[in-house]
Amino acid sequence: MGILDIFQVNSFEIAKFMFCYQNQLLPPMFLNLFLTSSQVHNYGTRAANHYRSHSCRTNLKQFTILYQGPKIWNSLPISITSSSSFFTFKAKLLHAVFIYKMMN
Repeated sequence: MGILDIFQVNSFEIAKFMFCYQNQLLPPMFLNLFLTSSQVHNYGTRAANHYRSHSCRTNLKQFTILYQGPKIWNSLPISITSSSSFFTFKAKLLHAVFIYKMMN
């Protein structure tokens, strides 16, 4: 039908937040919210540019943006995350979500 369920809407909104964070479109208070692997250690890995999730001691914290943001962003293909504008990012992400929904 082309309608996202509540979990897909949540993931979509988190992905939009992470795009804004990646491209520094958020207010300054959000600038140091996430760390990449290259900021934690100095040796090169395939995941050097991936964001690191905050550790979770409770199950409740796994639903916060500090944990879900990097998890969702790192799972997106580079063709989506390297979009040049916010509108192309949203269009590519929605297309990918609908393709995934059609396959399942």
